[in-house]
Amino acid sequence: MDEEQMWKGFFFKLQEMKMNPPTEHEHQLQDGDDGFFEKFGSLLRQKSQIDECVLKSSLAPFEENGSAETEESDETPDGTLQCSQDPECISIDTFATESTLASTSENDISTAVLDSAPVMNVTDLYEEILFEIFNNIGCENNEECTNGLIEFVQDAFKIPNATHVEICEAARLKEPPNVRLNVEIIKAENLMSKDSNGLSDPFVTLYLESNGSHRYNSSVKPATLNPIWEEHFSLPITDNARDEVLIVEVWDFDAAETVKEKVNKILDVKGVKGLSKLMKEIAVTASSGKHDNELIGRAAITLKSIPVSGLTVWYNLEKGSKGRSRGSLLVNLALSAEKNKSVAVQEHKNLLKLLLMYELETSQVANYWWSGKFSPNAELIRSQHAAQSGLSPFECALSQWHAYSTIHETHKLNFTLFNSILDVVVPVISYMQNDSEDVKTFWDGVRRLLPSCFAVLRKLRSKNTSDKNIVRALNEVLDILKKIKELEVPESVDIFPKSVYGWIHTNDTDETCNIDTAIVDAINTGTKEWLEHIVEGSRQSKNTETDDEKLQYIIKLIQMVRADLQRAMEYFDKIFYHKIQINYSAILYLFYDSKLAEICKSIIIEVCNNIKRLDVPDDQFLYLPNLENVNMGTTLFEVYLILKRYVQLGESLCSESLELSNFYPWFERGVTHWLDISIIKALSRIQKAIDLDQLKAVDETVKYSSSAVDTLSIFYQIKIFWQQLDWPEVEGSYIFVAKIVNDLCRCCVFYAQQMSRRVENIFLADDNNKNFTLSEEWCIAINNMDYIRQTLPSFIKELSIDDIIKKLGEYRTNLEAERCASTIKTVIENALDTERNQIVELIEIVARKMAPPIKRYLAEGAEVLAKDSNSMDQLMMYLEASLTTLYDTLNEINFQRILDGIWSELSIIMYDLIQSNLDKRRPPAFFQNLNNTLQTMMDCFKMGNIQTSDVKILSSIQSRLRLYSLETADLIHQYYLERLENQKSQESSPYGQLTVTAQLTDSGLLLTILNARNLLPMDSNGSVDSFVKASFMPTSRFNDLSTVKTNVHNKSCFPLYDQEFRINLSEQQRSEKNSLIVFSIKDKDLFGMSSQYIAESYISFGDLEATPPGEQIMMNLSRPEYTDSDSLRALEYRLGDKQAKDFLKKLKNRSFS
Repeated sequence: MDEEQMWKGFFFKLQEMKMNPPTEHEHQLQDGDDGFFEKFGSLLRQKSQIDECVLKSSLAPFEENGSAETEESDETPDGTLQCSQDPECISIDTFATESTLASTSENDISTAVLDSAPVMNVTDLYEEILFEIFNNIGCENNEECTNGLIEFVQDAFKIPNATHVEICEAARLKEPPNVRLNVEIIKAENLMSKDSNGLSDPFVTLYLESNGSHRYNSSVKPATLNPIWEEHFSLPITDNARDEVLIVEVWDFDAAETVKEKVNKILDVKGVKGLSKLMKEIAVTASSGKHDNELIGRAAITLKSIPVSGLTVWYNLEKGSKGRSRGSLLVNLALSAEKNKSVAVQEHKNLLKLLLMYELETSQVANYWWSGKFSPNAELIRSQHAAQSGLSPFECALSQWHAYSTIHETHKLNFTLFNSILDVVVPVISYMQNDSEDVKTFWDGVRRLLPSCFAVLRKLRSKNTSDKNIVRALNEVLDILKKIKELEVPESVDIFPKSVYGWIHTNDTDETCNIDTAIVDAINTGTKEWLEHIVEGSRQSKNTETDDEKLQYIIKLIQMVRADLQRAMEYFDKIFYHKIQINYSAILYLFYDSKLAEICKSIIIEVCNNIKRLDVPDDQFLYLPNLENVNMGTTLFEVYLILKRYVQLGESLCSESLELSNFYPWFERGVTHWLDISIIKALSRIQKAIDLDQLKAVDETVKYSSSAVDTLSIFYQIKIFWQQLDWPEVEGSYIFVAKIVNDLCRCCVFYAQQMSRRVENIFLADDNNKNFTLSEEWCIAINNMDYIRQTLPSFIKELSIDDIIKKLGEYRTNLEAERCASTIKTVIENALDTERNQIVELIEIVARKMAPPIKRYLAEGAEVLAKDSNSMDQLMMYLEASLTTLYDTLNEINFQRILDGIWSELSIIMYDLIQSNLDKRRPPAFFQNLNNTLQTMMDCFKMGNIQTSDVKILSSIQSRLRLYSLETADLIHQYYLERLENQKSQESSPYGQLTVTAQLTDSGLLLTILNARNLLPMDSNGSVDSFVKASFMPTSRFNDLSTVKTNVHNKSCFPLYDQEFRINLSEQQRSEKNSLIVFSIKDKDLFGMSSQYIAESYISFGDLEATPPGEQIMMNLSRPEYTDSDSLRALEYRLGDKQAKDFLKKLKNRSFS
């Protein structure tokens, strides 16, 4: 990461902070812990993202800015790289220490450059070159050119004038060389057809105009107008080559055929013209028997137009003066002289060395720049020697390979030069015997070239070179290595001597080194040197380093390594894989892996061991430790995150196991310490958030205040920290996440407790007020607690607990995973229950505070004498104000909860009022008023779709109030109604059954008492003297009616009464469905003094209406029991009422009889 990118990252961070500055409230909240959670949560993530962005390498193979200008100055129109005039450019040496070629004197030039040969020295070579200049072949030959070449050669060979004159004279006196014309007939196109089938059977005849009798013929290509020959011919030239003319003729071959054979071709004829030709051929064959070939066309080529390097050109074929097209012929032409090949090759090698040394000396070109382009004079001399020596392209290329590789050892040449030479040499070398001289020459050049190739791989990180040249040179070097490694190295050749390649690790073992292993070793060696450089340059003195500085050192080190890998992936990987199928960045990563693991492990473990353990508060939260002097920098976790990303990069690059993959155990103590600090600081921040909370909704759309938001923001930062941590080991991950879950639950419980205390303390001063006034603060506090509670499960789910449990089941067993899941679930449920209880407790406090005024208003409103009292209105106003505040401020769930709480408190008030006023013998009207008030309150409690859920309490209170508001006669009637329900529930009776018929008529009641069965014997003889007495209830409704009774039936437990009674009833009496007929069966005493009670039964007017006319009604007989009945309790409270007193006395006698 360079300085510019670093400051750019900081600039963007500052701009973002300016766009979203912390609020004053956030400043106050974060001051206490110095933004602990933000540092480890969102800010740490943000910093990691910024670091990730700036970890892009600055290397770009072709920069957009100024690229055109660079290429313009570095490259000539012919594609040859040239050195610019900038002095700095001259001193550039990309991959090795620059070495200039010292000027060589005439005396030592032979030993410095020329290969050892029995008859070869500088003078001999100089004389040969002068001889070739004097006998120059090719169109370039002229006197002015010759003089310039002679001067150039004298300078290049450093020959004194006196010696030069002698050698010139000797060269002039030598006989001219024997020149040959080398011709390649390549192909022809669009030839004129000469046969009847529209085609021709062409062949080529060529000869020199001065020697027309000596002709050369090519092969015949049958039935084609576009033949391809690719045949070579060498013609000796006896006269002056510049005056000679080459004649090239294309003929149509006419085979010797009989008339019959020609007639058989009739089906192959093409067109009228073809038919005419066939007829003519048949006529000629029949008459004369001749079979002459036909000339298609010819071309005349003057040899003075052929340059020394030869030419390949198309020639149009002509015949006479006719302008009709006869086709064209492609021919390659070159002149050469006859010379001994071995001597010629040796001369060419030495000539190339001398010319190149002179080029480098005069041009002062920088290392790695010369790419094979000679000056015009030097190139003319080189090509003239190759032509007059008759050297093939392979022999020229092999000579260049030898000469250039030799010079390359002292002055580095451009790798493009060697790459192009290999394209010519390799295809031929691959088919040669390993012991041939050419093969030995080739591998000798390889040995000279390879060290500089591997130097490129080792010095890829060189700082004083342009990026474009790095990529270009790397491409060329890998191409060279690829072509070389495709060849088999002879056993006698050692291309990796230990004296040169000390950095190859296989030299220390018995392993065989090849190009591939050497490439890997070169990469690793360069990486090792780079790593040693940055390790030493990045670290301060070990004795004075703080823990934070040690961690910053790791961060810086990994960032630089990561930048190196990034550059490798972006710009080098594709080249290495495309060229030689090697994963360059993977090789780098594997080397870095072990080295970084060794460096990082010791530092991180040492830093974590220096961390002191903290005293974490228990679940009672009796105290919070003071952490003013205990803090934790984010540097340790920056190291964790950068290592995590670095390992992820390695896993994507390498298939091998990595040492750094197990980095996370080094941080266990640090993570544990962070979690200990976080719970303490979280509790402290929650306390501060509650203290700063104004208990007002944060905005109009929500119903909770700032402390709830602040608390959840703590949870959010912890979640971000956990997500970034992404602990890879499943058991450790479960341990940490379980602690985080437990700590979050503890924070929720702590928040509920502290918020409850806060709102209670606010209203301590209001306890002495006459009426408790419910304010929004209470509602907001309840909403806050419930909001935290509702958010907790979904928030914990975002910690990916389910995934961790699933992985734990795969790692261990499903049973253990289920136990762990159950443990976390229990922790969450316990926290939720505790919070719910805290909310309910706060709701009960609100209800208890509202109870005294409600009770006072209820008692005052129920007083019979205070008819003009406005207590009821005051009660409704109080309830309406309180419920409106609750409804507007609380959410739906909490509103329902507090309604239930208020009603539970109200039920207690009502029970107290009922009981206390019963003791005071309040009249029924009091309870009637109280019941009416309760009904009004119930209507008030129904707001929107929300109503109280405590139906049982409501029904019980209303039932009791209705009973206590009844008159005594109605209470007695109510008791008998209860007895009727009990009778209907009986399946049988020990007292027997009574059967009657009854029908309501327009005038009254038609009642027939039919019989009784299984009556309880009352006499000593086991029989009974029974009669039935019928009365109507309630007595207040039937005051004008007297009871009716049957005759006595003696000594029978199955008496048959069969007596009919017509009873007149008013319409109003008949319409009351709850009116009862009470049938009492008694035993007549022998002396007639009194009758003994047996049992009784009941039927209502409603049951009579439901019974069809004439149908018998059988009723179980029963005796009333003095049980725990609400009606009886109400009667018992009426101690001063004679009717109630008599009824209870009579009831007791009957129940005990």
